[in-house]
Amino acid sequence: MFRSVIAALLALVALFAWAGPAAAHGRSGETDVRFAQTIGGMEITVVVRASLRVPAPLQVDVVAHAPGRGGRIDLAIRSVEGGGSSSGSVRVEAGRPGMYPVMLAVDRVGPHELEVGAGGERSVLPLAVLVSRTPLWEVVAYAAFACAAVALIGALACAVLSRRTAAAGFAGAVVVAMVVAFTAGVLSPWFAPTAPEGAPPEPPPDAMLGRPNAQPMIEVLPDRPRPGSEFRLRMELFDGSTGRPVDDLVEHHAALSHVVVTSQNGSYFRHVHPIRTAPGTYEVRLLAQEEGRHRVYAEFERADAGGQQVTGEFTVGGRASDGVHAIAASGSVPVTEPARPVAGRPVRVTLDTGVNGLQPWLGMAGHLIVRSQDGGYLGHVHEGSSMVTGSQRVPDESVARYGPRLEFTFSFPRPGRYLAWIQYAKNYEIVTVPYTIEVGDEP
Repeated sequence: MFRSVIAALLALVALFAWAGPAAAHGRSGETDVRFAQTIGGMEITVVVRASLRVPAPLQVDVVAHAPGRGGRIDLAIRSVEGGGSSSGSVRVEAGRPGMYPVMLAVDRVGPHELEVGAGGERSVLPLAVLVSRTPLWEVVAYAAFACAAVALIGALACAVLSRRTAAAGFAGAVVVAMVVAFTAGVLSPWFAPTAPEGAPPEPPPDAMLGRPNAQPMIEVLPDRPRPGSEFRLRMELFDGSTGRPVDDLVEHHAALSHVVVTSQNGSYFRHVHPIRTAPGTYEVRLLAQEEGRHRVYAEFERADAGGQQVTGEFTVGGRASDGVHAIAASGSVPVTEPARPVAGRPVRVTLDTGVNGLQPWLGMAGHLIVRSQDGGYLGHVHEGSSMVTGSQRVPDESVARYGPRLEFTFSFPRPGRYLAWIQYAKNYEIVTVPYTIEVGDEP
């Protein structure tokens, strides 16, 4: 009889866990949200810390990577479902990279909008305020431990009163409860993940999965900026099947969108993060520096559609130049292994920064951006030791734990000359190391 009871309880626990190992789609309630933004002449990352409960204060850290002239940054958060709103501001000091904290408040979970304003620009970012729920396996384990404690007290009381039969029954209950508790703990990786409070509802199983890629329209205003003048780069995204604006981008490597702008010869390079000015519309202000043709590459991820890269181009001034600028690295020079890379084979690229204590930027210790000579190809990989997988947390910007060596692995698609840039954060400031790589077709 006793063995049958234990077997039945074990089967019940296994039934709860039958969903098998799975990873929750989307963000968990314990994960910070990051939005890199190029706004008001500054390159910042707005970090919204995870909420343990709601209503509660909401900590937001503004990480100034390129503060430029500095200035005031206004933050406001409001609930899309009609809840309250909260606002605050922080002043970034000119030429002082670092973290600038501000406290907001939320009174409910669910979809929100975070408004960021600086230098006359305004960005409205979609944000879901989530609070973690206790997972099922933990409820089972705690309930079993509580039952074991009650049964143990009963067993001791019966033993004192010399009621052996009842004491034995309570002792058996203690054993069964402990078996259930520890079994739930062992099987915890196989329990179905618990959706956090405030998360959007899961689509029905028979719903059509996947969405089409966004269709881009990239332009600059004015359409032919002159060297030394400021211009605005605008990217509008549409759904090809409906014609409506694509307004369901999700956080992808700490930003809604990443944009790389290079001149044809490679001497002009910008890695920026446009602000969301309207549904499906992203803009960034840049300064033109040289005449000629420029390439635009934008990376983003649409919900339920995966990552996507789109391209565009524009011309500064009236003269186009297709010559390739030979980029020489300043300071430490990256080292490739093998010394002469071969197309289609992995290449290790190593940079000795000379600094033991680099901070992550965009969730990684370093970024390697590679462009072919003709501009038709752009690749982007991350530093190997800081790659985040599975349930690992994205590294915090305030923790300087990387370096001095940064290592990347990259495979060049074709032989030829490639322009490359390595970027990393030192004392919160972004460092860019440009150089060229010649890739052969045989060892």
